[in-house]
Amino acid sequence: MSTLITCRNEKILLKNYINISHILICLALQGIGYALTKNLFIGAIAGVFFFAGREIAQNEYRYIDALPSKLRKDMPMFGGLNPKYWTIKSIVADLTIPSLITVLIALVLK
Repeated sequence: MSTLITCRNEKILLKNYINISHILICLALQGIGYALTKNLFIGAIAGVFFFAGREIAQNEYRYIDALPSKLRKDMPMFGGLNPKYWTIKSIVADLTIPSLITVLIALVLK
């Protein structure tokens, strides 16, 4: 059974948006953070911020692509945070699910 999400007139099957590689990278960062500091939350935070930065950068590229000049210099300073250019996949699969998994692991194993 799949979960159906409706957003911006898009019907999306959640099972299509589970990005295993992002989850594994977050878990690896969590493991590295734990190995260095013996604190699971440090690694979880590293994974969250790594993918947050990546998704903001991807959003900046979509923003620049939508500009008439296609030049980075014409993008406002916080253009990467403009929700108009975020996709459901980038929010759910690339940021939220890996972040939730690492934070939940840190909470459960604390």
